[in-house]
Amino acid sequence: MRGYERCKSEAPNGTVSVPAQYQGLFISLLIHFWPIRFRALRTFHAVRPVQFSSRAVHTFSSFQLSTVEAQRHSWFLRGSWSFSRRHLQRFTKCRCRRLIDSAWRLVVFPCKRREDEGRRRRFRRREGDEAGDDGDSEDPVGEEDGYGAFCSHAQSEEIYQDLCSLHQPPPPTAAQGGVISGGDKREYVVQELVETERNYSDVLTSLLRHFARPLGSLLRPEESARIFFGIKELSEIHVGFHSQLREAHNGSALAQVFLDWREKFLIYGDYCANLTIAQNALQEACARNEVLNQEVIRCQQKANNGKFKLRDILSVPMQRILKYHLLLDKLVEETPREWVEDRRRLSKAREAMVDVAQYINEVKRDSDTLDIIKDIQASIVDWDVTEDTQLKDFGRLLRDGELRVKAHGDQKIKARYAFVFEQAVLVCKAGKGDQYCYRETLRLDDYRLEDRIGRRSLGKDSRWSYQWLLVHKQEYTAYTLYARTDEQKQTWIKALQDAMDNVNPAACHSTTHKFRLTTFDTARSCQRCGKFLKGRIFQGYRCDVCRLAVHKQCISNSGYCMPAPPPPPPPPPPPPPLPCEQALSTKLWFVGEMGRDAAAHRLEPREDGTYMLRVRPAGQPRLNNETNYALSIKADGAVKHIRVFKRDVDGADLYYLSESRFFKSVVELIEYYERTSLSENFERLDQRLLWPFRRVLAKALFDFHGGERNQLSLRRGCRVVVLSKEGDARGWWKGKIGDQVGFFPKKYVEEE
Repeated sequence: MRGYERCKSEAPNGTVSVPAQYQGLFISLLIHFWPIRFRALRTFHAVRPVQFSSRAVHTFSSFQLSTVEAQRHSWFLRGSWSFSRRHLQRFTKCRCRRLIDSAWRLVVFPCKRREDEGRRRRFRRREGDEAGDDGDSEDPVGEEDGYGAFCSHAQSEEIYQDLCSLHQPPPPTAAQGGVISGGDKREYVVQELVETERNYSDVLTSLLRHFARPLGSLLRPEESARIFFGIKELSEIHVGFHSQLREAHNGSALAQVFLDWREKFLIYGDYCANLTIAQNALQEACARNEVLNQEVIRCQQKANNGKFKLRDILSVPMQRILKYHLLLDKLVEETPREWVEDRRRLSKAREAMVDVAQYINEVKRDSDTLDIIKDIQASIVDWDVTEDTQLKDFGRLLRDGELRVKAHGDQKIKARYAFVFEQAVLVCKAGKGDQYCYRETLRLDDYRLEDRIGRRSLGKDSRWSYQWLLVHKQEYTAYTLYARTDEQKQTWIKALQDAMDNVNPAACHSTTHKFRLTTFDTARSCQRCGKFLKGRIFQGYRCDVCRLAVHKQCISNSGYCMPAPPPPPPPPPPPPPLPCEQALSTKLWFVGEMGRDAAAHRLEPREDGTYMLRVRPAGQPRLNNETNYALSIKADGAVKHIRVFKRDVDGADLYYLSESRFFKSVVELIEYYERTSLSENFERLDQRLLWPFRRVLAKALFDFHGGERNQLSLRRGCRVVVLSKEGDARGWWKGKIGDQVGFFPKKYVEEE
């Protein structure tokens, strides 16, 4: 901070005037380091107020942030800078979208990770003996390290903009002398959303075509799986997502696309958690194998003329998933207020994508937390840990550090190192190096806090004189805990209170449910607010009686506990390919042998999207590679007929409508075009397969929350379109509600 010292000495009236050429970087650094309380910057803006020139404020306008968005992130602005309210108001009037957009990404991922890395380093070292040091301040991050991290993320943003952004100038603004209608602005935002999605889908395809496949023969299977983790799945998801975005002709339809695909976007949680692992694995593999390194360089040259490195392109998916809520926010802003339904649906979609971003963030943080807990467990000796009892079962680490502990019945005060988790306190004795000797576990559900001693008590060691009690609820025993300072004491008490409230929330006393803090193995939504239960461990609460799953803050709105419905059968296994007509007969879209005219006659009165797969009558002429099957679909008010072809590829029969995509079975072909428009085969046929011809309707008798991604959640009284009964023997049917498709227990519904 030498530049700061020079600025301070030259500044009049005790105000620091940051030189214009450094102001943008200074604000970016403040944004970047605020969550970890970067000491140098904290000292910097605590000593003197910071003054920015009007020129600098106008310079920020090139980032184009909407006032609405700035106000939404005002908590972030206030926490980052020690500006006066006037400075803040002045800044929020600027239009600086890209700055806050970058800040959002910096806060969501690297800064949270840096907090955890600070904790990882902290528990590995012993606390100092300074009386004034509480032992819990993060290690200061050097300016060079911090600046390097900032530049890395700025570079990632530049790569994203180059690969995915819409390379078309926005409509002229009034300040530029242009006259443009609100409708044109809105169309530009929609175009930006669809076109950037297409560009992003091309990036994923390029990763597979130019990197994953060529490098597969040079990488070990486990290395390839780590480096290209999730890329194939993301590519398939975004092909379908982009196809549906193109089909959406109004705001409500576009919003519904986001709502339909939000659960599929949860894969980004695992992807972002694995990103650093993937980049490190790539770097290690290239350092070990020069042939691989040269092949990576060749692939980079072929993919983008060597402009971007593979490790940098791998960060593009993380950048993209955090753009959706910003684009939707802009779309809501440009949608006329009289379009009430469109604005309502788009706002709901925006909230859903914010929820997805928060889910991804928590999965990433919990992944780092689990790594820290694993390191802690490895450092503890003399603890008899079984496979059924792991340290992670106690929840997240809330606090750790040195204490003095006196067990009642033992008058000796002992030095201990304590780890406070969400469900228990692990008491250890600090050993040599990074080792800790296990002493005991205190289950917080069995204890209560007492802070009856309001004053400091002087003892033999006056440095450890701030005390409080941890008392067993049955009064079997009690512990007096000692901290060095009152500030430390209050921090320990706060951590213990938070942990106890997590184990037994106060809101549970006003409900008939029997809630228990629970780790869910798969992604779940709160059955009250509908938002995701976030993270990897102890994501929420589940009632032991009715199995209701909720957030902690939703417990008070959970209603009365009702008896649980009958347990669902085991999840159905993935259906195998069905090559013969006998197997196809279980499908509600298969009608057997039927001529073209008969199919048209039956589909004409149906709604668009209704379809059938039929066997064409014998005797009709056949083209090369043509099968007996034909797909008939109602689209744009008319019935279309499509031949199904088959080709032998490497000894395997593959089915297709056009050579743009091949499938292993007819069933796989149908299921794919239930999610994706047929327009990739036929330019003028922009329609998905929505409704099977033999439609069966059913009414839900019970609520059912699908814990797996291929399951369909039900609400009592809702109507379900039964798509298939192929899992009938195992107790499952496949159905559709709106655009949500999945399996559900057949005993939970009755046919109408």
